[in-house]
Amino acid sequence: MNKAIKVSFVFVLFLLVVACSSNDWSYRYEGKSENWKVVADIIPDSENGARFIGKIDHLSEEKIKLIQYEATMTNTSQLEGKIENPIFNNGFIILFQDLPNTESAKKEFKNGVTEDEIKRFFGDYPVYKITWIDEQGVVHSETIQLKFVEPT
Repeated sequence: MNKAIKVSFVFVLFLLVVACSSNDWSYRYEGKSENWKVVADIIPDSENGARFIGKIDHLSEEKIKLIQYEATMTNTSQLEGKIENPIFNNGFIILFQDLPNTESAKKEFKNGVTEDEIKRFFGDYPVYKITWIDEQGVVHSETIQLKFVEPT
């Protein structure tokens, strides 16, 4: 009986370690200007290792006709797109979702990543270049560098 309890305890301990170590991470980069707050969330994805989600929030009440963006996430990942007549009723809207673009990066993310590994992976990035047209038809443009946010 005593041996069965020890074996059960070791098995439960093993399951706990595996459960706690598997994909229990997420990271965020943020940037802000007078007009925009932008983020890049890096979250686990069981199939691809990670998912990179770019979001934007408009900080004024001014209506926007068009947002065009170019998001440089890493030196090999540049995303671009546009959103016509965006509605910011509930804060952030999603600009894009991206995945690691190599099999080795996918594998690294699947194994779990540390804060230092994330910082090395993204390097001096991400950077968002945003061009928008306001309701008067005036074109504005700015570049926002995102900074790593320490996990809490």
